[in-house]
Formats: sequence, structure tokens, C-alpha cells
Amino acid sequence: MGRIIMGYWDCQYCGAKGNPGDKRECPNCGHPRDESVTFYMKDKEYVSAEKAETVSKNPDWYCSFCNTLNSDNDEFCKGCGASKADSEKNYFEIQEEKRRKALEAAQAAHPQAPTRARSGKKWIFFGILAALLIFFLIPRKTPAKITSLDWERNISIEQNVLCEEDDWSLPSGAELTSSREEIHHYDHVIDHYEDVEVEKSRQVIDHYDTEYEYRDMGNGYFEEVPHDVPVYKTEYYYETERRPVYVDIPQYQTKYYYTIWRWKENRKVTDSGTGHTAKWPEYTLASDEREGTRSGTYTVTFTTEKGKTRTYEMSESDWNGVNVGDEYDLSKLDNRFKKR
Repeated sequence: MGRIIMGYWDCQYCGAKGNPGDKRECPNCGHPRDESVTFYMKDKEYVSAEKAETVSKNPDWYCSFCNTLNSDNDEFCKGCGASKADSEKNYFEIQEEKRRKALEAAQAAHPQAPTRARSGKKWIFFGILAALLIFFLIPRKTPAKITSLDWERNISIEQNVLCEEDDWSLPSGAELTSSREEIHHYDHVIDHYEDVEVEKSRQVIDHYDTEYEYRDMGNGYFEEVPHDVPVYKTEYYYETERRPVYVDIPQYQTKYYYTIWRWKENRKVTDSGTGHTAKWPEYTLASDEREGTRSGTYTVTFTTEKGKTRTYEMSESDWNGVNVGDEYDLSKLDNRFKKR
């Protein structure tokens, strides 16, 4: 058992403060302490070892007949003489009952708001939020008319050119000029293992500190309960680890150098215009040329009521389906066509 500390209590009847825990009656008004008492520590006033031996380890008991708190050493109530065996509660059970009653009183004084009222406020909040989202996120109509249809068409002209190339294989139609062994890639392989000293750390107990808790004994005294709390420090040490050492070994293959005829874009012919008059440009091919890929760009320009213009790029089929003067809502076109 730890050292014993004197507790104190306040008189509910006359308001006297700091009555010593070993006093069963209030020194000011003489009223015995009852179930309303709560013990507390004011200073760490340790009692002597001789007196500590006489202090009971058990809490006071509560007389069910006169509400007097009696020492565990008392077999009969100091207030009315009733037997200890006829009473059921002790100091800690009284404290628990007081806490329960205080909680019930607090809940009765501050009842929770009705569920319906809280729900109503919640729906008002969500309604406002939905309205704001609709206002800011739903696109506003932007009426506009088509004022211009434009097009541009391109044809790539390719020329047959003799090219010098190299590769790890000889393609069909190529004429080999030379070949040699060259590094194709490197293999990353283990060459050997070596031992490496690696610094590591761990937490170890350096010493113990003593901390104290103070237990209410329920009889006007408190017990000082010591606890040994470990204090840690960081300890550094070395461990030997076996680690692989890698080397890069070159791998050789035959590389081929050759000439080969390739079709490559040499020039581009273009034509452009407005309205549904799109046509492909005319051209003349040289003896070593051929037609390559064809491409076209088709745009539509809209003008709003405020005179602002906006241009979209469309597919040829969509572009052919609209006409100058047609009216549209631009807010519905931003996600369908590419803005220029």
C-alpha cells in the first residue's frame, strides 16, 4: 500500500470549506458528513506511518436509515446505531448514483431538438445549395446565327527518295552497303557479393521514472500509487549485410547499313473557300511523285446578338448539314464541336 494523504470535504449545511477527511462531523456546525460529501486533495499532506496503519483500506459505508457515512471500521452507524449489515451502499456507489442523477437532470434541462425540426433545417440547407448549383452550373442560352462557312482542303504529294538507313535487320527491297557487330543492349548481372556494415537504430529502455496516481479511498483519505514508467533512448548499432554487386555486360548483334527507296512527303497543295463549294486542289505530278493523303478542315462561324463571333470546327458531314442564317444555342455546341 502506498503512502496515505489527508483528504478534505466541504459541509453542505453550513458551507464550511476544507474540513479534514478524518473529521466525521463539521467543525463549524457539528453536522455529520452524509451522502452529499465528495473528497478532494488540497495539499499533499501525508499522514504518519503510525496513523496510516489505522486507516481502513475500504470506503465509508452509507447508512440507509439516517444517511450518515460511517467508517469501514464501524459496525454500527454513528448517527442512529443501525447495523452495517443492514445497509447496502458504500461511498463509491453513492458517487456513481450522484453522477447518474446529474446526467439525467442535465438531459432533462436541455432536451434534444425534435427530429423533424432538425430535418427541416437540413432540407432548407440542401434546397439553397441545389439552387446555387443550378444557377452556377446550368449553362445559360447563347443564341447566335451562322454568318460564315469556311473550308480548306489539302493533298500531300510524295516523292520517291533513296534513303540511307541502318537497323538490326535488313528490310525487303534494301541494298546492303555494310554491316558490323555493335552493342545492342546491356545485361545487368550479379558479379559478386560483398559485406557492408549498415548503421541501424532501435529504441531501448534507458531507465525508469516514477509517476504517481492518487486514488480516492472513499473514507477521507487518498492513496499515493507509484508507477514505474520506462524512459527510452535511441541506440545505434551496426549490422553486416551481404549485398550483390552488379556489372553491365554488353551484348553484341549485327547492325546493317543500307540504302532503300522510300515515299516521303515532298510538298502539299491547298485550296480553300467559303460556302458549300469545297473542292480538291488541282495539281500536276512529276515522274517520281505520287498522291499521298488527303485532309480537310471545315469551320462554322456564329455571331451573337451582341456582335461577338465564335468559330467551331466540324466534320464534313455536320458542316454540309448547316447553312448561313441558321440559328443555334451556342451553350449546346461547346461540348459537341472543337472551338477554334
